[in-house]
Amino acid sequence: MEADTRQAVSAILADVRLRGVEAAMDWTRRLDGVQLDSAALRIPRSTLETARKDLDCAQPSLMAALRELIANVRRFAEGQRRSLLDLELPLPGGGTVGERWCPLQTAGVYIPGGRAFYPSTLAMTVIPAQVAGVRRIVGVTPPRARPTLPGAWGIDPLVLACAAELGLTELYPFGGAQALGWLAHGEPAVDLLAGPGNRFVAEAKRQLIGTCGIDALAGPTELLILADASADPAWLAEDLMAQAEHDPDAAAVLVSGDRALLEAVAAELQARLAASPRRAILEQSLASHGRLVCADRELAIALAQAWAPEHLELCLADADAWLPQLTTAGALFIGGASAEAFGDYGAGPNHVLPTDRSARYSSPLGVATFLKRQSLIRLSPADAAAMAPWVERLAEAEGLAHHGRSAALRGHHHP
Repeated sequence: MEADTRQAVSAILADVRLRGVEAAMDWTRRLDGVQLDSAALRIPRSTLETARKDLDCAQPSLMAALRELIANVRRFAEGQRRSLLDLELPLPGGGTVGERWCPLQTAGVYIPGGRAFYPSTLAMTVIPAQVAGVRRIVGVTPPRARPTLPGAWGIDPLVLACAAELGLTELYPFGGAQALGWLAHGEPAVDLLAGPGNRFVAEAKRQLIGTCGIDALAGPTELLILADASADPAWLAEDLMAQAEHDPDAAAVLVSGDRALLEAVAAELQARLAASPRRAILEQSLASHGRLVCADRELAIALAQAWAPEHLELCLADADAWLPQLTTAGALFIGGASAEAFGDYGAGPNHVLPTDRSARYSSPLGVATFLKRQSLIRLSPADAAAMAPWVERLAEAEGLAHHGRSAALRGHHHP
């Protein structure tokens, strides 16, 4: 992270920590050009419901699509929760040891709103928290200096309608580092910050580690496609463009051992860029971070494993045969039909994914993000008596006499 970004974020967080919501409002005025009212920060539930009703009437197909996304994400999240089982192991004397999953008490979810608005991200962050059982979920998204619904602070009506559909009751018009600082130091402060954002959001999350938990340090989005001659060049070109249109820093890379395919994709890109309504951002992104790479299977796998991209498409006739060797990516899209866009818009698995090579050791956002494991130790007197001698011996070896005596007392108490 650049030094100027670190310094700017540090100054904002220090101010919000000191002055609270007033500082968050001041920074919103300076950075977003919106003068908020401390008495009317929370988006009223009536405004959320109005947005939903208006869109149901004006754009029923859009609301139907949003509900499909929500249903798929919720179904997948509920499956995740069922897979997270509590553990209990018996001990010889009749006691047990184990662990259980417990929901966090509070979570703050960040919904980006700079170049675009993302109701899909609102659903992807809120639903896993709801399924996990988080009691208080607070959403934040940047306001805009434009008229929308009363009390909405310029937030897009589709985001408001999505919040209503999800049953989210706390949505506030804060963006950037000031939003995360306000969540982390608020009353009450949240236990976890989740959701993607720009470099200022990522840096704020990094600086707030220890104050509260975070889901991940998300950077610019990434797509790597591995393809062979069976792939459709038009499909591949659109997949690369779909990734590049996110952001000028988005990475979109195609690797194939088939030169003819790469040449066909290059031609498709050129033709489609000329007619694209997103041409400016696409050209900037593809020029900086777009690549067409010719490599054999061994080198392609090595590249994928080393990069650990956020998204990895396998447009290959024998995609399943590659899977055992591709373990580091955040999400895999297997087969030509499985475009990354389906993952972004609600196939089920979460689209908030690790970036910047962090997929080597971290996972997509999900229900487990909003849960913690709690160890459980339940000893019977017989178990305590059996353990006491060797626990006492180890404690003595480490110079912790009272640990040993604490165990020995239980051992002596057992008949």
